[in-house]
Amino acid sequence: MINIAVIGAGYWGPNLIRNFVTCPKTRVTWVCDLDRIRLAEVLAPYPDIKQTADYQEILADDHVDAVAIATPVHTHFPIAGDCLKAGKHVLVEKPLADSVAEGEALVDLADETGLVLMCDHTFCYTGAVLKIKEIIESGLLGELLYYDSVRINLGLFQQDINVVWDLAPHDLSILDYLIEKDPLQVSAHGICHAGNNIENMAYMTLYYHDSFISHFH
Repeated sequence: MINIAVIGAGYWGPNLIRNFVTCPKTRVTWVCDLDRIRLAEVLAPYPDIKQTADYQEILADDHVDAVAIATPVHTHFPIAGDCLKAGKHVLVEKPLADSVAEGEALVDLADETGLVLMCDHTFCYTGAVLKIKEIIESGLLGELLYYDSVRINLGLFQQDINVVWDLAPHDLSILDYLIEKDPLQVSAHGICHAGNNIENMAYMTLYYHDSFISHFH
């Protein structure tokens, strides 16, 4: 049995809590959120789970094996870093961090500590994507010439990262899982309509060593 703590009970945290509670191999022992009212609402069905507004309480608990982080992106790096330094395995919602440098630093820290650091690319585990992978590997599609992905549903508008950092990780993780080869060049163009310098619409194209090309909207 793996003892899990969840940091963040806002938009996505409740989904993590529900799934960890129903999984026979995990036990949720702590949930942390700065909003105590929200925390109480989310944990109302789970009276045995301990609540806190300070994640340092979780880090001080030697019985906690792993921590799942579902907080605003700009907090991923410091929180995940603290968890790894405290000897906890870490699951972080995408994106892993809000810069390449911080993401690489977390990977290095996980390597140094011998702990698991995982970014929750949830679509790689969905039935549709698994079926696409099966069809590609069967050879039924023949030679792959291009990949096109459109993700335009309106959801939560992030306040600290643009749409590429927020949504493109979904599509990039799916593509990486499906074709298993690295691009040589990336082109990305975005535009901001809200006046806050955070792009809310973007196009991205990936070029490869052969004639394969992928495009994201």
